[in-house]
Amino acid sequence: MNTRFATLILPFVPWTFLAAQVIVDKAVVLDGPSRRVHGLESTTAPNAALNAETLQRNTVQVATGLTGNSWVIDLPSFGQSPDNGAQLVLEVPIVTADPVSIVLNGTGPYPVMREGAAVSGAELVPGSWLSVVLANDLFHILNGSQDMRRPCPAGTVVVNDQYCIEPTEHGTGDYFQAGLACAASGLRLCTWAEFVAACDHSIALGMTATTNNWEWTNNTSNEDNSARIVGLNSCISAGNWLSTGSGPVAFRCCFTR
Repeated sequence: MNTRFATLILPFVPWTFLAAQVIVDKAVVLDGPSRRVHGLESTTAPNAALNAETLQRNTVQVATGLTGNSWVIDLPSFGQSPDNGAQLVLEVPIVTADPVSIVLNGTGPYPVMREGAAVSGAELVPGSWLSVVLANDLFHILNGSQDMRRPCPAGTVVVNDQYCIEPTEHGTGDYFQAGLACAASGLRLCTWAEFVAACDHSIALGMTATTNNWEWTNNTSNEDNSARIVGLNSCISAGNWLSTGSGPVAFRCCFTR
């Protein structure tokens, strides 16, 4: 059996219902409330159960240095013919928009799937990590869409892989009104750092009115009942303003990708 992420399942039920995913060559003794299994050797043999020490070395399941859309992986611990349940952790390389597949120890290629559909390189973010498991000649992504960046909502522009920003500012209001207005659109107030980073590239992003007045940010200030405001004379202009004070403080919203 080549299931590499083997775990003993020892529920607190009568012994007749105990089940295990691996076969061990010695008695399993339930000693104390923790139900721990002792004595597993540190080995990467294909048919061996893995102990914590072996898993921590990241040599059994983890594959880096992949290239292209066909990921050729050599992990002897899986044997010549990996079985259903073989689990890999992969660092996504730079890929094209073509479908992605895995060749493991010379077998395959196995298509990479997400929720029943073949995955293309356009869906993946280079440098992100995928956990995949083999089932019926298909490698299924286990970590859902956590590796994917969310698209920017309408009315916002991409700043980087981390967030989007509205290119135009909204009218004035107090700090709480600004925050509620952003939330009503599924967005949030930008942080001080996000405003500065976007403002520094305002021309390329098509942003307007970034340095002609104050704007709220989602940062506290050094004064009680106040919040950080930015953008009066330059991208790095900053000050404090009473969060409940009325006055000429505009705002724009951001979105976490």
